[in-house]
Amino acid sequence: MQEITPTLPSTRAAPRGLLILIGLLYVSQGIPMGLAMVAYPAILRSLGYSTEAIGMLGLVALPWVVKFAWAPIVDRAQGGRLGKRLSWIIPAQALCALLYGGMALLPQGANTDVFVVIAILFAVNIISATQDIATDGLAVDQLRGAGIAHANGFQIGAFSFGMMIGGSVTVILYDHGGWAAAFSVLSALMLVSLAVAKIVREPAQAATASPFRASLRNTLNRPGALAMITVAGLFYFAHAMVGAMIGPFFVDAGLSLTDIGLLNGLFLSVSAGIGALLGAVLGGRFGAPRTALATGGIAAVSLALWLVPAASMTIEFPTAFAIMTFVGVFGFASYTSFFTLLMQWASPDQAGTDFTVLQCSETCFGIAAGVLAGQLVGSMGFAAFFGVAAGIGCLALVLISVLLARRGPYPLGTRQQ
Repeated sequence: MQEITPTLPSTRAAPRGLLILIGLLYVSQGIPMGLAMVAYPAILRSLGYSTEAIGMLGLVALPWVVKFAWAPIVDRAQGGRLGKRLSWIIPAQALCALLYGGMALLPQGANTDVFVVIAILFAVNIISATQDIATDGLAVDQLRGAGIAHANGFQIGAFSFGMMIGGSVTVILYDHGGWAAAFSVLSALMLVSLAVAKIVREPAQAATASPFRASLRNTLNRPGALAMITVAGLFYFAHAMVGAMIGPFFVDAGLSLTDIGLLNGLFLSVSAGIGALLGAVLGGRFGAPRTALATGGIAAVSLALWLVPAASMTIEFPTAFAIMTFVGVFGFASYTSFFTLLMQWASPDQAGTDFTVLQCSETCFGIAAGVLAGQLVGSMGFAAFFGVAAGIGCLALVLISVLLARRGPYPLGTRQQ
């Protein structure tokens, strides 16, 4: 396997305040996803809402699917006195703080209107997706060489940390302090990053940077485009189904909201780190395609482990953590390997556009998975649902292997990195 070491330009170090701001912004962007995928499903189930209604929460991620549609507007706008990027970021943070504060004022308990909260979370995700475009632009404008790698590290780690705050921490705050306390804390966190954004000055050259122009037509006309879009949409579909319903399952199986919050927090901190490392090590030795299919296959089959506690609808904390960790380690290893494969396919001429299309495909299929999961649990119960999800995961891997072998850009026998 031939390795290519990029030459990093020697430039000034990125200002520390700018790095702190970028990290805080990525944290804030992960919070609404944690709310929608972890915290609010468990809270709603504890309030007696149906799995069909809970499954609709997946729709709040829709802005992340279509954000490419307005990315050129964000890139081409020159901004005002705050700077090209901060002119988007600062108002976005203020609006998120306001919306979380508004959620804190909503009635707690059975009077909480799920569709009102879905609408607010949808608005927060529109704002966060737009802010993400500006934040990525700020990082590319201001960071060079190793700084770009640092920004990508911030994005992965900080976004996961934000999901943990929006999911695990919010559930625990709700369980011990109530609805108003949980969302007041989230609003305060937005104000912290807003304060940092107000302090940091955006260097002048960011306002004069040439806007990135890419063609969606070029992406769709590339060899293997349809195959790779399908791969991106299917590889995590079954896990997205289970992820949408695991909180409601825990509630019905007798776990407290605090236990659910701790489970998700431990899951993100343990499984994500070990799984990403495993995917990187195996991918370097055996190649991304083989590693993705192998770890993805193990992860898909292991979803059937949930059949054991689902049969009796009782589960203890250690059992839940053990299953989540086993499934999660191989799930994150698979996720890392598949994303490596998707990045390999992206053209160097317009890698951002190509990769964004694939990301949007994964998010779009994930939304559909959440909605489908709610309907399936409502009609067949949790035990049958977990069996169906494991079966769908295995079938998806079979289809993906065929696509990669026959139409994908990298045959399974290669070790191209």
